[in-house]
Amino acid sequence: MKSFHFKANPDQCIHCGRCVASCSSVILYFDGQGVPRMKEEADGVAGWDGCYRCQHCLAVCPTGAISIFDKDPKDSLLPEEGANARQLEALMRNRRACRRYQDREVPREEIDQMLRLLENVPTGSNLQTLGFNVVYRKAEMDKLRKLVREEAFRLAEQGIYPGSFTKSDWEKQLEWEPGRNPGDMFFVNAPHILVIHSQRGRGQWQTDPVLAAAWFDLICASHGLGSIIMSYPVGALSHMPEVEQLLQIPKDRYYSLILGFGYPEYPYARGVQREGIAQIKELTF
Repeated sequence: MKSFHFKANPDQCIHCGRCVASCSSVILYFDGQGVPRMKEEADGVAGWDGCYRCQHCLAVCPTGAISIFDKDPKDSLLPEEGANARQLEALMRNRRACRRYQDREVPREEIDQMLRLLENVPTGSNLQTLGFNVVYRKAEMDKLRKLVREEAFRLAEQGIYPGSFTKSDWEKQLEWEPGRNPGDMFFVNAPHILVIHSQRGRGQWQTDPVLAAAWFDLICASHGLGSIIMSYPVGALSHMPEVEQLLQIPKDRYYSLILGFGYPEYPYARGVQREGIAQIKELTF
């Protein structure tokens, strides 16, 4: 069993109890000298029977006395380094679904930096089962684009349409394609895609990938990139298992969305104005 290396520096600890109180797993306690410790039976055990691996203890300590998983508190970002409310509002109001992309790639290093942020996305019971399959190279994306398109048109001739689409739905997509997504109704000519998947049957496995998709959408916006969360290509792939296998999603994994992203062809000059459409209801008991 591998230790989680929970440590409290007695010279820095002020015995405030915040780490113990913030521990969702209830596995921290004060020893005889008033120094926080982890229960021996929980050390190295992840999940409900041990540590949630949430690092709340490290994050809540006002003096940086707590370390876990060999993490140094000095390496953590501080709250004051984050976006303020107005900056977050501007980011969210200016984020748009992008269906027009430049014909160039986002550098691999930048994509990896964005993906590493997804290690912070909330997951049910903090089980952290998410996986991220990404197409880095546009040339590879173009191969997939061609395969899906050819197979989708072949299936349509047999009366088989993407997902739950009807013939009428399919014809509408064909009608829209030249003006909306020239030549690619499935992946909207995005140079990259990201498929987020989870472990079936563990925690909130159907919800976790959707939360991560929403996070990545905003991460793209913060990098000046366009992105779009798509279910249409998932519906198309559901009828072409041989092509779907190319995404390398094991049978015990779940995905329901594909994100396209890249440099937008057209920058947007301002955010939209959606005030007044939220359906808000106060609850009283």
